[in-house]
Amino acid sequence: MAKKHLFWTITSLLILLAAYVLTTTVIMPVVKTNPLPEAKTVRVEEKKETNAKKSGKDFPKAAAAEIESTYPGKDDLSSLFELRKSEMMLRARYSLSSEDSIYLVLDLIDKVASLEMKGVPLHQCKIVDLFVSNSIQKFHTETLIRWLAQPFVLKNAVSTIARVPFVEKIAPKDTIEANKSEVLPATPKLDDVYIVMNFERNLQLIIQQEEKIEGPEKLRIDSLKWSFKKKEINKSIKSLTTFNREAIVPQIAITLKKLDATVLFRALPYKSKMVLKM
Repeated sequence: MAKKHLFWTITSLLILLAAYVLTTTVIMPVVKTNPLPEAKTVRVEEKKETNAKKSGKDFPKAAAAEIESTYPGKDDLSSLFELRKSEMMLRARYSLSSEDSIYLVLDLIDKVASLEMKGVPLHQCKIVDLFVSNSIQKFHTETLIRWLAQPFVLKNAVSTIARVPFVEKIAPKDTIEANKSEVLPATPKLDDVYIVMNFERNLQLIIQQEEKIEGPEKLRIDSLKWSFKKKEINKSIKSLTTFNREAIVPQIAITLKKLDATVLFRALPYKSKMVLKM
């Protein structure tokens, strides 16, 4: 009987010790560590815009009008927070207006993804479904404002579709065979879409299609999803030996129509920039 009590006592202590190690090395660092690094803000000098003079509107007035129409009737602290958040978003978009490159504006409020260049929308698509991880929602404070202060720059991307599509054709043997071939290449197949885009300042954007995926493409996409989950599991396991858990990657997942997702990804440059409105 005494041995039985000793066995259960030792077992309980080991379980408590394991739970303590798991909590301190894996769970608590993920919960407490701030995953939203602060952006390096650059002061934007006021520029004299000829178009603004012609229209009779300058940037601050237009920004104030948009802010007033977007956030009416809130208490002072909440309104101030939303005003500052909108200011950061507008400043980020304004900083891209002088660049000759396409960028992405992700509006999580109106659920619209837009390709823009110099402030002009080139292609807009409706976000069918949206997910924002708790690692972003938890830090819905001043930290979030500093995180949104500058456009996000793309580091790398993994996708199931080619960024630049191409059609493989066998060269004709002679001019007779060449004349028989089609002048225009056939339209490339529209593959199923699953895209993972990793941005600076610890942000991951996932773009997936609304249409149902079946067959080999489903297995391919499921394998890609599992590879990213496996990385997070390995980080947690490694933290048990190193007693150090990296901050979890904040994640935003959007669902678009297949065609919209394809157009959006292929139109963006390799080092594309993105502005978040949330």
